[in-house]
Amino acid sequence: MYTTENLINDFENFNLYVSSLKTIEENLFFEPIAEGKWSTAETISHISFWDRYIREETLPRMKLNAVIESIDFETLNKQAAKYALSGVSQQHLLQKKLEERTRLVSELKKRSEKEFFAKFILNGEEIDKYSGYPHTIFNYIAGFQWHDNHHKQQIDGFLKKRVEFRTYNNSNIEK
Repeated sequence: MYTTENLINDFENFNLYVSSLKTIEENLFFEPIAEGKWSTAETISHISFWDRYIREETLPRMKLNAVIESIDFETLNKQAAKYALSGVSQQHLLQKKLEERTRLVSELKKRSEKEFFAKFILNGEEIDKYSGYPHTIFNYIAGFQWHDNHHKQQIDGFLKKRVEFRTYNNSNIEK
């Protein structure tokens, strides 16, 4: 059975992945992963902004029968992308992300099992339209864990293509 402890540990372990991004070249970090898509920098900033928003705004209100209205996600996403491209460094963005996830995990660890499964209404809905499950802290964090993995796959796919492209080009130059 997948427990609250498993969920928190898996959510926390995303920081291991974020730490691994310290080794990629800064120009790749700020390059869009595809036409019309964010860069790794913008994606990491996006996740960091959501971690902070959850910790400061949403999590404190997630209680039994609470009625919660969330920020418009596009508003927060635009703020995060703008911040990522404001001239801050790769290392700063990564460190900020690590700190935000650590703070959020710390807050999650303070919650009881009962609090994790208390049902609430989010944006007028008792049931999450994506998962089909009631809104609870557990299900909310599980959704963001899926979200982390989605972005990880995007970043990894981009980096793999860039490394393969460089390897191919370098092998052709040597011939």
